[in-house]
Amino acid sequence: MGFQVSDKVKKVMFGLIGLGIILLVLGLFTQKRYLFPTYVDAHNLTVMSNYEEGFEKADIDALKKEVEASLGEDYVVTITEATHDDHAHAEEGHDHEGGHAEEGEHAEEHAAHHGPTLLWHINIAAKGHGGHEGEAHSGGSKEDAHGTMPHAQAHGGGHHGADPAAEITAKFESGALAFKDGTYRRFWSNLLVNGFFFFGITIGAMFYLALHYATESGWGVVLLRVMEGIATAMPLGMLILAVVFIAATLGFNHIYPWMDSDIVASDTLIHNKSAYLNKTFFWIRILAYFGVFLFFMNWFRKTSRKEDEEGGVELHFKMYRRSAVFLVFFAVFSSTMAWDVVMSIDTHWFSTLFGWYSFAGIWLSGMITVMMFTLYMKGKGALEYVNENHIHDVAKWMFALSFLWSYLWFSQFMLIWYSNIPEEVQYFIYRFEDYRYLFLGMFAVNFILPMVFFMSRDTKRSWPYLIVFGLIIFVGHWFDVFCMIMPGTLFSEWEYGMLEIGMFMTFLGMFILLVFRGLSKSPLVQKNHPYLQESIHHEF
Repeated sequence: MGFQVSDKVKKVMFGLIGLGIILLVLGLFTQKRYLFPTYVDAHNLTVMSNYEEGFEKADIDALKKEVEASLGEDYVVTITEATHDDHAHAEEGHDHEGGHAEEGEHAEEHAAHHGPTLLWHINIAAKGHGGHEGEAHSGGSKEDAHGTMPHAQAHGGGHHGADPAAEITAKFESGALAFKDGTYRRFWSNLLVNGFFFFGITIGAMFYLALHYATESGWGVVLLRVMEGIATAMPLGMLILAVVFIAATLGFNHIYPWMDSDIVASDTLIHNKSAYLNKTFFWIRILAYFGVFLFFMNWFRKTSRKEDEEGGVELHFKMYRRSAVFLVFFAVFSSTMAWDVVMSIDTHWFSTLFGWYSFAGIWLSGMITVMMFTLYMKGKGALEYVNENHIHDVAKWMFALSFLWSYLWFSQFMLIWYSNIPEEVQYFIYRFEDYRYLFLGMFAVNFILPMVFFMSRDTKRSWPYLIVFGLIIFVGHWFDVFCMIMPGTLFSEWEYGMLEIGMFMTFLGMFILLVFRGLSKSPLVQKNHPYLQESIHHEF
């Protein structure tokens, strides 16, 4: 028999799933499409949206009325719709508050690809006063050197001491004035983030399993069933991704611009990639990925269990040869899958390092998961042959792969920054402007923590250190996937709230239950593996 998880743990996991679903639903029905304000002076502001898909006229009219009534009867709010050309001319060389600025040669490209699809100039005048800059109050007083109306004049007929433009700006920033997200962009984007993350963990664990067989490594034999158990949760990630891809193909979400025939027809760069990026070929590749990974996962499990029953070395060498074949498939598919599922979201952008970068995160997340399940089961008295030397070796992999991931992150960034090719640098411009603290914070956590805390021998053998910092890095790599996907789907209109937390909790609970289910199906020790004794007596 395999590892049997307690009813208490099952209840905790179902509770995690239940709470996650509640937060997910609450977040789902409170999604908003934020508009981004730029404060000009006490009586003027600009509001814009960078989302490519247009707004319904009825929604625009309804929000206009809400904005016009937002300051009550003391002010007259006038909204003027502007074109992109007006915006580019007005904002040339100007930095927007809140990190939504564009500079130089990239401003036009960003606006063309990501909007703005909605741009309003809002003028506010106290009732009984003119509505234009410098004429809003009797006497035609002009603005001071800072672009703000004199205090005594700026509030003629309104509330004394109020700054009406600042008040409306705050309402836009808080979401009090916003569109409802009828297309559920955040939902679909988060679904893709979690699908890719948890699917990546399972194939990362299976890659390391195949690597053990192909290299005939002996030390980790007592951990092979843990890797198999993690790989059995693969259908969860497949199902999530399949839902996203089907919805994208049918037009229910707009994650992939190259799936929109109108965009392909009007965009030369995307049109030139249509031989590879088209729905038919995309689905052929996706089915190939899913089919190959699922086939090998089931084959490894069936063959290792058969080896338990029959013994000998024939099945071992068969797994040795088949693992080498799998690694060839994985070498290709791990990169092309990253291109198809993630990189193609930013269809104009490309990076020859992206597949390796994505692979490093997948492998590291898989190794952290192996560590967490190993420590838990060892703490419950299972995995009797696992000792601190095995723990140390897995921790060394976590340490080394963190450096590999960091090296690839920096290499990709440095080479693109140094070359300064517009089609390439746009990827980092969006992330530095709209996701700066999250993007750089994620890199700092995923690089500095392993470097500081996993460098010494003692911390690699310390369960508290491994559990705490392993979980932090695990979440850090979830945010890595978040930063890969969100800037290309939500652009600057992102947030982190109940929807994100709830969906992550839901799928984390389901993933853990599926892994425990897989671990319960087979004995935790491959008793007839030819290198079992070497692994049992592993010491250094």
